[in-house]
Amino acid sequence: MRTGSGAGARVAVALDIGGTTLSGGLVTEDGAVLCATERPAVRDGGCDPGLRGTMALARELTVRAQDMGAEVVGIGAGFPEYVSGAGALTSREVIDWDEQPAGLLAPLVPGRPVVVESDVRCGALAEARTGSGQGLGSFLYVSVGTGLSAAFVQEGRVWAGQRGEALGLGTWPVHTGLPPDLEGYASGSGIAARYSALTGSEVTGARAVVARAQAGDAAASDVLGTAGGALGTALAWAVALLDPAAIVVGGGLGTAGGLLDESMRTAYAAHAPRRSRPPVRRAELGPLSGLTGAALAAWEHPAGARETHRIA
Repeated sequence: MRTGSGAGARVAVALDIGGTTLSGGLVTEDGAVLCATERPAVRDGGCDPGLRGTMALARELTVRAQDMGAEVVGIGAGFPEYVSGAGALTSREVIDWDEQPAGLLAPLVPGRPVVVESDVRCGALAEARTGSGQGLGSFLYVSVGTGLSAAFVQEGRVWAGQRGEALGLGTWPVHTGLPPDLEGYASGSGIAARYSALTGSEVTGARAVVARAQAGDAAASDVLGTAGGALGTALAWAVALLDPAAIVVGGGLGTAGGLLDESMRTAYAAHAPRRSRPPVRRAELGPLSGLTGAALAAWEHPAGARETHRIA
């Protein structure tokens, strides 16, 4: 756990819950991360069943805040699921939960707000406040990691949609082959699965594919190049629909650079409107976007609003 001075500070407990990694930290109102930690996601017949890993991490951070002499103002948690406007998880595509996380987390911070959001909207919020989206009238934030999703930001506000489902860029179809959607084709998990199917050599994540491409593996280079091409084309379509001032690409894979990034930018330049092509920016906060955004969601939520998020 990385730690900075926190005596007398006011902090939010921030949780960035992913399909591969659980991240947490204590974050001040201006986005300074006083301490941060991460661990592999709990797997026991599913990803983080019963939110055991999430709860253990949250408890650890509240105790850590006490040990540091910091006051906890609330909890912000980002999940790789669809989340309603009331802060309820409405899907089980990644996390194996059986109770709403806000109800489980609330007893850790009595009388303080608990804000549950989609992880991609947390990342978008962080980049709008303290990252590559600062000063932009609008931008599309795209997170490329184990999964793939996006959120639109206008005048500093993240658009959630009527049902909290305005994040499904990964569900867009890909017409270049199977699997049929962008996430299955160009996300970290999709890249690993495509490489494994193509070569018969099982890999567990995109990092292994990237390493093999760097070592001269032609199949790995092809999978990364076609993934980037599909993603860049999708971004061009999104620009034609939304006309944002910029695109900000985040997530562990999205900020890693390399062949995927190069192929994405080439395809985007080839398909986006020529006269007014918005620039593609790398997320300034990198892997801390989701964690920082989760904290900011708690900081910016009206105090005492916890009850609206305790949904059975």
